[in-house]
Amino acid sequence: MIQILIDSLIRAAELALLGVGLTMVYDVLRFPSFAHVEFGTVGAFIALTISLALPFGPGSSLVIAGIVAMVAVGFLGVATDRAVFSRLRGNSPILLLIASFGVGIVLRFGAQAIWGANAQSYPLPLMRPWLIGDGRLTPSAAAIIVVALVTMLLFHFVLNRTTLGIAMRATADNKDLAEASGIFTERVIRLVWFVGAALAALGGVMLGVATQLHTNMGFEIMLPVFAAVILGGIGNPYGAVLGALVVGFAENIGLAINWGSLASALGLATEDFLFIPVGYKAAIPFTLVIIMLLLRPTGLLGEKRA
Repeated sequence: MIQILIDSLIRAAELALLGVGLTMVYDVLRFPSFAHVEFGTVGAFIALTISLALPFGPGSSLVIAGIVAMVAVGFLGVATDRAVFSRLRGNSPILLLIASFGVGIVLRFGAQAIWGANAQSYPLPLMRPWLIGDGRLTPSAAAIIVVALVTMLLFHFVLNRTTLGIAMRATADNKDLAEASGIFTERVIRLVWFVGAALAALGGVMLGVATQLHTNMGFEIMLPVFAAVILGGIGNPYGAVLGALVVGFAENIGLAINWGSLASALGLATEDFLFIPVGYKAAIPFTLVIIMLLLRPTGLLGEKRA
């Protein structure tokens, strides 16, 4: 059980970093950007390139490379908004959603053209895992959890204790009223794109640390990220974190549970041992999404908008 807890927290940390940025963009612009996860892919590969070029130790190089990648991808997010989404603002959200599909494809295959289609890894040394009961936690996995926690606390501070956070929340609640109050909403939108894309880049780096880097990594994690955001309540950053925790634990616990007794009781199977195959892992969070949409369409922390 301790290993399940560790694996679930790592998964939740990766999903939360990507989900918070996605829900921020939706909260302000009212459309889900399918290109968001591809910013994570680009950020992960930018960090790889920089870390290989720096003369410092592997750990220090990756920290510096990750920060630079966040800034670079943040500006890429702003540039994408200026080039594409700002020109479509005021149109149907469906049009913006379709445009985000196109931007995502460009980013994914652009990354493949630059870095290739083969899987790559960060130059991290072999690390002895820490034994925690019957579980194992590597220093890199612990770093993923700590980075996500610190980032979420910092994001909470910015959102609630700074002028920027107040302007972001005002723009999300009522853009016209925010403009009438003297807030330059276009500048706020650019900052939202910058912060959202930077968080996606950080999530991509953490995902690469946990596994490997490949140009389809963003596409593969897109469905769990959207599941987490919908479960928590799309448009609510705290809901995205809660949804990430739900998805992370549901995926790992769902694979660990022996469903044989339940299946036998329902007359669906006669085996004493019945486990969900790993290939069906993505179905677990979407089963939860379907149940949530039926019982509470706004999500766990979502609120109905007028």
